[in-house]
This record gives sequence, structure tokens and C-alpha cells, in this order.
Amino acid sequence: MNPEFQRNVWLELTPLRLIVLSAVLALAFFAAALSGGWISPGWTARALFLAIVVVWGTHNAARSVVGEIRDRTWDGQRLSSLGAATMVWGKLFGSTVFNWVGGAVCLVVIAADAFDAQGIAAACAEVVYYIAMGLIAQATSLSASLIGARRRQGRTSLEMFLYQVAGLAAAGAVAAIADPTGSSIGMFPRTATLMWWNLELPTGTFLLVSLAVFAGWILTGCYRQMRLELKLTNGPFVWLGFLAFMMVYAAGFTPFTAPALDDITLRLMMAGGVAAALAYIAIFLEPKSRVQLRWLATEFGHFRFGAVLSHLQCWMMSYLVALAVAVALMVRFGLLAMAPELAATGAVLGFLTRDMAIVVLMNILARRRGGDFLALAVLVLAYGLMPSILTGLHYYGGQALLLPFRTDPLWMSPAAAWIEAAAFWAIAATQISLGEKKA
Repeated sequence: MNPEFQRNVWLELTPLRLIVLSAVLALAFFAAALSGGWISPGWTARALFLAIVVVWGTHNAARSVVGEIRDRTWDGQRLSSLGAATMVWGKLFGSTVFNWVGGAVCLVVIAADAFDAQGIAAACAEVVYYIAMGLIAQATSLSASLIGARRRQGRTSLEMFLYQVAGLAAAGAVAAIADPTGSSIGMFPRTATLMWWNLELPTGTFLLVSLAVFAGWILTGCYRQMRLELKLTNGPFVWLGFLAFMMVYAAGFTPFTAPALDDITLRLMMAGGVAAALAYIAIFLEPKSRVQLRWLATEFGHFRFGAVLSHLQCWMMSYLVALAVAVALMVRFGLLAMAPELAATGAVLGFLTRDMAIVVLMNILARRRGGDFLALAVLVLAYGLMPSILTGLHYYGGQALLLPFRTDPLWMSPAAAWIEAAAFWAIAATQISLGEKKA
């Protein structure tokens, strides 16, 4: 048996805790059965599963590594012979094994209630849904805590709470999108079938399969974060595979239509938007090391492209993929003589390049914690406050300096974006080289 998992089982599944858990669940279901109202055993089981597995489980997953760091036992575990996969399995499922024991009891009641109401298919769907929700929520909390540990954070109660909030947010996204009861929540109305890559698929089955796939990707992310925490090197191909999957998955949907744009162009826009969004997410999550950036620049200058590719961060790869998709879109717009769309795509790409430079520069200037917060403040100023001020001053043309707006002439917005991007990257490169001279 996995030694880390076995250690957590001994710590979590004590006879007293199991007896108390069994008694509490039995009394809760018995009280619900006697109530005779809307609080049925099935409803109670669903509420208790969310409380035990999702809320409590994300807390345990978030502190599985953070608690070791705070108790100063993590360095000893990192130096042990346990591999990354063993450590992830032991931490994720070992720290939450007590929660899953209680969740398993709730799942039996949930399945019985769904089977009695709608049959075996509904029972299986709900079981898969709740297991996937709990797994995704807990794995997200663990991954967030590992990211915090890499950034030399994660020791305070507030930060640990934020890691739990990340897991709860993931569970909320699962509930909003893939609820097997078929309820409509927000912008995700449920229909019997949906169109994906021009295929008409049953909505419930598609969403449950999607949940299983995303759970696999999140577990893979935990494994790769644990490898980095154990001072191992991750190659680029897993992240590139995830990028490709997300782009293909998102491009399969066409949430909007435009009379002037064909199907291929719309799907390219969806894929490029996903790559750009992942670039923004990754650059805020990953550490921005001056030493690593300098090393990458040196290796690139010596044409050691293999070494550069193997050490690219996720945000770099996401940006390069977004760049490639944007160039493909620009070529397509050029061939179709769609000048406004061509200019807008160039402006969006330019502002994306500028924003990457702003985040890197703020982290270099801050030197310590707080660089990402400063970068976020600058982006809020650039995309929110300044355009509002310019609108209040009735200077609408000036917004093209900050946002990819359509202007006359068309080249104003993309030219401004790329000039700003070049300026910020030049300043960032100067700061990196200054650090080298000081060293």
C-alpha cells in the first residue's frame, strides 16, 4: 500500500471518529425520514455530501501539504524516496479518506433516492456527478496549495482558506454546468441535446464524460505541481496537450454567430480566446524568476532551442500558441479582405503581449511578494479606470491606446498596442540585465 496513504488512514480513520460519523449520519437520515416534509433522506444525503466531501474535504486537501510546511515536516518528506505520484495519491486521498467514507454512505442514499424516483440511469448519473464534483474540488484545493508553496506562500490561515475557496469555486462551476437534474443556472440552460463540432449529443452524457476528463486533467496538474515541489523538471508536452484539448473542446461550441464570419473563423476565435485566457491565468499563478528568465534568454541567444523548449513556463507556451492562432486569423482576415477584423486581431494580440510584459515587469520590480497584485492593479487601471476617465472627458479616440477598439484609421489601435508592448518588454529586459550586472 502507498505508505503516505497508509499513514493518513491510520491518522484519520480512528474507531472513535468512525463511530461518531456513523451515528451522526444515521440520526440525520432517520430524522429526515420522520420529518415527512421536503427534507427527505435524499435531500439530506446530498446536503451532507456537499458539507462533508466538498466543504470539509477541500479544507483537508488544502492543508495536506500546507500543514506539513507549517509543522516543518515537509522537508523531510520531500527528501524521502516517495515519488510525485505516490505523494499526490497519499496526500489527496489520504488526507480526505475520512470525508470520503462519509461521502460513500451519502452516495448510497443518493443513489437509492434517484433510483426510486427516475431509475438506474439517473442513479448512476448522480453518483458519477457527485464523485466528480468532490474529486475536482479537492484536487483543485491541493493544486492551489502546491502553487502557493512554490511561490513561497501558503503558511497563513488566510492563504489556506483561499486554497479552499479555489476548490469550492471549482465545485460551484461543476454544479452550474453539469447538474444531472437538468436545472438551468445562469448562462448554461440545459436542453436534451447539444451541438458539439456539428454533432448532436445527449447533454447529460456529454457533461458527465466531460467531468471525468476534466477530473483527469486536474489530477495530472496536481502530479506536475508535486513534481516541481520535489525539484523535478516537467517537460512541455503535457501542458501543450492540455492546451490542445481545451482549444479543441471550446472550439466545438459556437455560442455566438456573426453574419460576416464563417464557421472556421469562429472556431479559431474560440480556440485563440482559450489560449489567451490560459496565458493570463498561468502567468499570475506561476513564479516569475529573474534568474530563470535570464537563463532562458541566454540559452535562446546561444540557439539551444531544445533546452529553452523543455524549460518554458506554462504562460509562455500558452502565449506562443495564442500568437500562432492569432497569426492564422490575421492571415485568414487578410485573404478575405476583412480589414477591420484584421486590425482588431492585431490589436488584441498586441495588448496581450503588453499585458504579459506588465506582469513580468511588476514582479521584477517588486522583488518580493506583491508583484502580481501590482500587475493586476495596472491592468485594472488600463482596462477599467482610464477608459472610463477618457469616456467622461469625451475623448473616445484615446481609448484605442488602451483597448482594441475600432478606430479611424484602423491601424491606430494595433500600432498603439505593439508600441506599448515593445516598450514594456524593453524595460523588463533592461531590469533583467541590470540584475545580472549587480550579481
